Amino acid sequence: MLCAVALAAGCGGSDRRDDGRLGARAISAPAVELRAELAAALGARPWLVALAARTTLVDGAGAPRARAARRTLDDGSRALAEQLGAALGDRVQARSLTLLRRDDALLAALARTRALRQPAAAKAVRTSLLADRRALAALLATRGRSVRELESELAPAARSLTAAVVAVAAGSPRAPASIAATARRATRPAPGIALAAKRRRPALTGSPTSPAAELSALAAAAFTDHAYAQAATDAVVAAGATKGARLRAAVGTLDETTDALAQFVAAVHGEDAGERFALLWRAHTVAFADYTRAKVNGDPIVAQRALSELARFRRQTATLFDELDPEGSPRGLAAALTVHVDTTTAAIRAQVAKSPKLGPRLLLAADAARGVGRALAIRFARQFPEKLPAG
Repeated sequence: MLCAVALAAGCGGSDRRDDGRLGARAISAPAVELRAELAAALGARPWLVALAARTTLVDGAGAPRARAARRTLDDGSRALAEQLGAALGDRVQARSLTLLRRDDALLAALARTRALRQPAAAKAVRTSLLADRRALAALLATRGRSVRELESELAPAARSLTAAVVAVAAGSPRAPASIAATARRATRPAPGIALAAKRRRPALTGSPTSPAAELSALAAAAFTDHAYAQAATDAVVAAGATKGARLRAAVGTLDETTDALAQFVAAVHGEDAGERFALLWRAHTVAFADYTRAKVNGDPIVAQRALSELARFRRQTATLFDELDPEGSPRGLAAALTVHVDTTTAAIRAQVAKSPKLGPRLLLAADAARGVGRALAIRFARQFPEKLPAG
């Protein structure tokens, strides 16, 4: 992770305004954005697979929510294929989408066979998934990266994803932690794929391995992961849980993703800032849970109290970063925080209503959370341009 001590040096001064603009533009360099979007799309996939598998098992394959969840997974697969295509060309986009869609069906079949305790069928599904992983590695292999290297890079996340699907099928309280671990592993190919894109198109500005790219990708992956962990926790609350192993496990996973966000802040502004941010962020996850519970119970007073807490969170978080970065513009972050709260509460309402609109609203909530990460990355790069070049 980025070094907090190195970043803390050399800020301030009126002549830094132009440098600040350069720092902000570094985050928007095409190669930097490509790596960040790849990381986000790769990290979102395990959560969307789990949502589709669990909804299908609980509601039945033909139920409206199950069909909607599978459409949402397909949206995620298409988004990932588009990013792979942006990096490596149209042929890769088309072929990777075919492979991803086939794996979507195979993973659903794995969940079904495990739920029905059909080990022979589960073994056959795993064999097909292995063949697809090898095919994807062959598709993504480029100059400087062998098929074997790519397969070894893809393998940990693939094995972890099958384990997560099994946990989902079994209704295990460990499922959220397993999915979160898979999401972290899934992002590992992003730097190599983005670097291959840079080799393929040297005119692509920015470096996918630069400090700006590291920061941007970390923000994209961590905030995306947190959005889905929040949704997983709110789903347990929406199901009526007030205590028990399932709720403890979901909250524990949510806390781990909050820790990752705090480390992101601490890497730039130091441990004290990271701890202050963590306190604010944890408080707002509790407010989301309170809002969920209020909607389940039909309690408008508690719901309004939770919304007031979320409004306070937005103000206090914006104030924190204004203190840390007095010369920065507060507008981008304030707007991103508002969209984050609005889209998450919309997803909660869909969860409580058991609406087929849940999937699309989760995608919007994840995009909005990533928007908060991007707003912070831009502020950090503007404040410390010499430490966060794009190339």
